[in-house]
Amino acid sequence: MREPEKTDPVATLRADLLRDLPGDIKRVRNAYRRAAQQAALLRDAKDFTAHQTACKAGLGHLEILIKLLRWASDGDKGADSRAEKGTSRTGEDVDVEKLIKEARVALQSG
Repeated sequence: MREPEKTDPVATLRADLLRDLPGDIKRVRNAYRRAAQQAALLRDAKDFTAHQTACKAGLGHLEILIKLLRWASDGDKGADSRAEKGTSRTGEDVDVEKLIKEARVALQSG
């Protein structure tokens, strides 16, 4: 009788995240863009404030997904290991970070 294979649950989680998160991040990014564009249609200050709060929540969600992806791709060393190694980020990482920074500036000035 064979014993069931022992798999590392953290390694399994990392593999699942590496498989699923790029698509999830893209969907959240696209949803954020659509939501942010709706601000131009809002005339009431109360509606705009609620919309701005929702956009901030969306950015927080996007940021957490990116951190999870970095954790999954960096192993146990975490997101800071990339800076220590001097490894450059991919174009997609830079694009997403640029989007987050631009959105934060827009929300703060709005």
